[in-house]
Amino acid sequence: MNSSIVTDSVKDAWTRTRTLLLTERDIGRWLKYGFIAMLGATAMRGGAGMNFSTPMGSSDGSGGDWGDWSGPGSVGPEVVDAFRAAAEWLAANIANLVILAIGLLTVWLIVWVAVLYIRSVFRFIFVEAVAAPREPRVDASFHRHTGLGLSLLLWNFVLALIPLALIIVALVPILSSIGLIASGKPVGAVVGVGGMFGLIGVIFFALLLLMMGRGLTDDFLVPAMYARRCRVMEGWRHVARAWHGELGNVILFYLLKFVLAIGAGIITGVVGLASLLLLIGPVLSLGGVVTLIAMSGMEPRAALTIFGGPALIAMMLGGIAYGYIVSVALLPVSVFFQAYSLAFVGRLDASLRTI
Repeated sequence: MNSSIVTDSVKDAWTRTRTLLLTERDIGRWLKYGFIAMLGATAMRGGAGMNFSTPMGSSDGSGGDWGDWSGPGSVGPEVVDAFRAAAEWLAANIANLVILAIGLLTVWLIVWVAVLYIRSVFRFIFVEAVAAPREPRVDASFHRHTGLGLSLLLWNFVLALIPLALIIVALVPILSSIGLIASGKPVGAVVGVGGMFGLIGVIFFALLLLMMGRGLTDDFLVPAMYARRCRVMEGWRHVARAWHGELGNVILFYLLKFVLAIGAGIITGVVGLASLLLLIGPVLSLGGVVTLIAMSGMEPRAALTIFGGPALIAMMLGGIAYGYIVSVALLPVSVFFQAYSLAFVGRLDASLRTI
């Protein structure tokens, strides 16, 4: 094992990061690369979910007069009639509601797959932005990597199905263990509890397997696919050839990456805390708008109808803008770790060298 391969890869990564971002203060490049990194730096990690809860008006259409409700004891016949009417309406429109739900689910799936595909393509655009000697054009690079992005997307779906299958298979013994526990017999309880812990371990192993697969994909498969302009299976063959006799260096690569990630985590935490200051203005503005609406005496239902949609759109756009700003601020970290994997893969196999 030649440990200098790993240490030289760190030097190459730092040299590349400094050349791209720190030698010349090119604000335009930072903004452009920040956008690419937001979509393509270690993509396929999923998105942060946002749950929005909205106030509801009262059932009589008065727009949220909560002062007349004194608790469960005040429920009268009108409330029962309202529930009965709602149940009858649901029964009469169940078919339409099912069709609507299927339609919304279909649209959501299409949008979700489209976003994952775009991020898969941008995964290679980001690699090109780090590796290429000249700054790439986003539109031309997108066109070049559409096929690679589709191949990577399909591979990530397959990769996610393996742990999912393990979890589904583990559900049957888990239900059996619950039945043993519920039987009340001491032996059944012991076996059931032991089975529960064992199968929970299987689930954690499945999730760990997914994390390892994604890590190897980002660090080795994507650089190999980019270097050879090949699809997934051929890319793995190149990776396997590069790994031949180099398992010690691969382990050392990840050990050093873990140490470097600790320092990067500190930087990310500092930037994250500092970026929270950017949220003070929007939060105060939102609080001011809510206060004005409350002082105006506008009914909650009317306020939700008028301002709910624009507020939701503003929050979504604000979240995207916030993510973009953080991505620009953390750009040296993203570029360094991408360059680190590119440099290491290239030193393992000269045919995969890109930087």
